[in-house]
Amino acid sequence: DFLRNLFSRTLGLGSEKREKLLDELTLEGVTRFVQSDQCKNVICLVGAGISTSAGIPDFRSPGTGLYANLQKYNLPYPEAIFEIGYFKKHPEPFFALARELYPGQFKPTVCHYFIRLLKEKGLLLRCYTQNIDTLERVAGLEPEDLVEAHGTFYTSHCVSALCRREYSLAWMKDKIFSELTPRCEKCQSLVKPDIVFFGESLPARFFSSMQSDFHKVDLLIILGTSLQGRGLDRG
Repeated sequence: DFLRNLFSRTLGLGSEKREKLLDELTLEGVTRFVQSDQCKNVICLVGAGISTSAGIPDFRSPGTGLYANLQKYNLPYPEAIFEIGYFKKHPEPFFALARELYPGQFKPTVCHYFIRLLKEKGLLLRCYTQNIDTLERVAGLEPEDLVEAHGTFYTSHCVSALCRREYSLAWMKDKIFSELTPRCEKCQSLVKPDIVFFGESLPARFFSSMQSDFHKVDLLIILGTSLQGRGLDRG
């Protein structure tokens, strides 16, 4: 019902009666549909749950989630570490956390390679991910295969609206692991990975792709996310 209402509101989908496509609502029924001639375009919506078995914590699990283990950063409240206003005044906690979770230290899971398999079979229309761990890229998805709804560590930009110089993953990694606060070489403003903080808009690609993709989709697969809230779910 949640998805039906979402797509009905945002895309005008789901309001009309549609034919029954699955012979049974089981894994086997989905498998038969994927192997049929009716299934040509698959969209995957993925979140933190596909990366936790790689060793990356989610946000909110009691005791083990990221928010439950941020006391050492002396934050006013856990979510502050991902708020753009707090980051601009106090960037150090975020970059300390980034050293712990930095892309390149973890390997893709079976779920990531399942999405890669859909691509190899010519079935993947798009993968929409809430994660920022870049494991979809590591597993072999190309930028055109992905909509990184919460952004990515893959690139970084100066936060100054008058500058916005871009920096590479290697440049940011060097700064973070040298324990230096990344600053723009042109204007000395902070440089932030292109992940979406609280207080920032989702990428334009999310909205443009959603408008076109969901009118073509034959099968929607949701993995590792409730689609409610914004957690790691940022990976």
